[in-house]
Amino acid sequence: MSSKFGAAVFMMVACAFGPVTAVAQEASGNIDITGNEETATHACKPGSTVEITGTDNTVTLTGECKSVTVNGTDNKVKVEATGAISVTGNSNAVTWKRGLGKSKPKISRTGTDNKVTQEK
Repeated sequence: MSSKFGAAVFMMVACAFGPVTAVAQEASGNIDITGNEETATHACKPGSTVEITGTDNTVTLTGECKSVTVNGTDNKVKVEATGAISVTGNSNAVTWKRGLGKSKPKISRTGTDNKVTQEK
């Protein structure tokens, strides 16, 4: 019986300390993504804001996002359309396809080796 108990304790510990992803999408369409080493695709609604926090995530955002904020390290984000991109941290890469309306998105970068480029 002790081996079953030990396995249960190991499973609880593994779950408690394993990769954790939390995604909250409010009725307003705002998206908050928190996690590490996750791959996800989310659809933005016009006017929605997106905040991505973590390490080594790969996120694809479809539709029109009012703004996209990336905090962390080694995140890779593809955005179909947005009005603003803010990146904080290190070695993040954000690729955007188009701005909202006829304007390019407003871009802000803080940290080192963060890249924000337009998809060609």
